[in-house]
Amino acid sequence: MVQRSGNPVWQVNGRKFGFGRPQFATTELAEAALADMIKKRGGGLSPGRRDVRFAEQAEAFLAHASDGLAEKTLRSYRGHLKVHILPRFGERRVVEINTAMIKSFLTEKRQPIPTCKIVSADPKKARVIDAADFDAATMKKWPEQDAGATRKLSTSTVRLIRATLSVVFQSAVDDRIISENPVAAARSSRRSRKARAANRDAVTKERVFTEAQQSAILSWCSERDRELHDLFFLLLRSGLRPGECRALGWGDIDFTKRKIRVDFSVTDKDTFGPTKTGEPRSVDMSPAVADVLRVRQLKRTQRAPVDRGEGMAELVFSNPSGTPLDDSRLRKRFDLAMDETGITAHVLYDARHTYASTLLARCRDFVYVAAQMGHASPKTTMDHYAHLLPGVDQSYADLLDESEADWQRFGCDGRAAPIRPQAIAKILDSI
Repeated sequence: MVQRSGNPVWQVNGRKFGFGRPQFATTELAEAALADMIKKRGGGLSPGRRDVRFAEQAEAFLAHASDGLAEKTLRSYRGHLKVHILPRFGERRVVEINTAMIKSFLTEKRQPIPTCKIVSADPKKARVIDAADFDAATMKKWPEQDAGATRKLSTSTVRLIRATLSVVFQSAVDDRIISENPVAAARSSRRSRKARAANRDAVTKERVFTEAQQSAILSWCSERDRELHDLFFLLLRSGLRPGECRALGWGDIDFTKRKIRVDFSVTDKDTFGPTKTGEPRSVDMSPAVADVLRVRQLKRTQRAPVDRGEGMAELVFSNPSGTPLDDSRLRKRFDLAMDETGITAHVLYDARHTYASTLLARCRDFVYVAAQMGHASPKTTMDHYAHLLPGVDQSYADLLDESEADWQRFGCDGRAAPIRPQAIAKILDSI
């Protein structure tokens, strides 16, 4: 017990457990807090594990997750750790980093960053770097500087930095180094108008090709790049991810049942692996898709099969050697089609969003669309694509009156013209 301003308070020395020295108004509360500290320590939160640095925990997480995460995801985690997170938290102990530090760090990442121009290897060009990274001993400033020049990280980048922090701290929770993930409480308030606007900006907007844009790109491809035409048409009408399309083999296509079996995906480093969710699926082919693929099969040049990890397969879309289409070159071919047709602000992946939007607008069955797209849950489909549905017609409300009992009661057919307001008032007064 200690005295503060003449009032007795009970203090628990929990520093050896990593909980500081909290104070309580009654001895009962203090004893309960001490018991909770001892319980948590018994669960693995021991003083011997308090010296683990954040950099060590991050490296352990990456090593442990290397088999379960996609190569592209791992590269994203490593990049954000190296550039943004480790310079701030790398040498700190995991138990020292709290929610307030994380909030302050994320707030800084949202602020404009001063920049400056320096002389590059090419004497005719300047290189722009962060002003804080300028080293007068090894660098020379460009003679002409833009006063007040800044750059700003995108909302998506800050979101990914936060996600990287979260997965590392969650691994520390799983390893019993800390009791809770401090990033979980670092979410900004959603009540203010600014917070709501920031949350809206943080949500990825699915961009959909219009029918005119689809026609323009397909028309250009049919004349200039027939392979890209078939691939883009398949993406528009099947909802496959580009990596799944590049991994597709002729043995995966059943023309009789009009089904496509999706078991594999190709990474941006041209290696085969499972689909994004790790689960195979079957996708229905429309007659038009079946026709395009059948013609492609008849006109194809025989190419060497490749090993996808579970047997050999001849790919539907491949290089002359039979290997998967290079991801970078494919994107450049698509960018050329976009430039030639005057279409901007789209990427090849938007064909998948277009498929979801078109199918939902015509069938409104989230369960079916989720199964076709390979989403783990229909909720994922709803979260990403519900806002793309066109507005419903007012006649939907008229369906509420389409029962014979209502027609007899109110003296009208829900599909007929509405009753005059005076007549409605008399009916309601009589009820």
